Amino acid sequence: MNMTEMGEVVAYLLRYRSAERTPGGGRKRRAAREGQLSERDVCALIDDASEAEREALRDFLAGQGLRLKAFESGDYPGIAPGSRYYALLPDPELEQPPLYTREPVFEALKLRQESRAELAQWYLQLWLLMHTLLYTRYNRALSDVSRYQEATFAGAELVELMRDQLETLRSLGEEAPESSRVLLEERGEDISRRVRAFIDLQVRAGLLEGLRDAEASAGAEESVGEVWQQTLLGALESEQIGIHQLGHLQALAQGRAQGRYRGEDAYEADIDEHEETQA
Repeated sequence: MNMTEMGEVVAYLLRYRSAERTPGGGRKRRAAREGQLSERDVCALIDDASEAEREALRDFLAGQGLRLKAFESGDYPGIAPGSRYYALLPDPELEQPPLYTREPVFEALKLRQESRAELAQWYLQLWLLMHTLLYTRYNRALSDVSRYQEATFAGAELVELMRDQLETLRSLGEEAPESSRVLLEERGEDISRRVRAFIDLQVRAGLLEGLRDAEASAGAEESVGEVWQQTLLGALESEQIGIHQLGHLQALAQGRAQGRYRGEDAYEADIDEHEETQA
């Protein structure tokens, strides 16, 4: 793999985030496009690369805050026997360079003249609710990567869950978090339109795919009515986010629980001491 071929491999991985020697689930290999290699050629170049060439590829990706991971058929369900699945993931130990921006998210979710803070609230709420459908509903931990194939939801379910979330916020009145009140300004079909845009973002990033037609769903106008399944890439990225980005929340929750238990122990000790004094 020379430098030109390495650049072409990286360009492909940046576009699709994953490549598979023998795609599973009935998906066809991605064909070559103008200025871009085919999926078959990308896998062949990585497979046939020498250790020095692989090291150069790793260094090249590390400079962009990325890591290429390879998985065999026995690692996760859905990888065909004899196949190999390559996933391009952000490296949590490296800083992401400024060329990766949030602009596509802001542009996709924007309906009027909302601020970035408001659009970030919409994305965060939709991301959390999507994970409720993919994980909480199935009693599944973020580390349960191998169960990604059973994690499905309909776009209409995400719409309904978002509506329920807004009703809960409204019921809180003045007690609702100020940062979340902007969500209550939605009008008409805002929720459906934002859910459609959000799902399309996830599909373009390779984190979701349509059950009926994974290739066509990326541009589907009726994505709210489709049924979506998490991809292996999506499950791997969620696991990584859980370990490296959300781990502090678990520590915080455990700290509060321990504080509560310590408080209960102290309260019970006070009762015991009081009873002994009375005796």
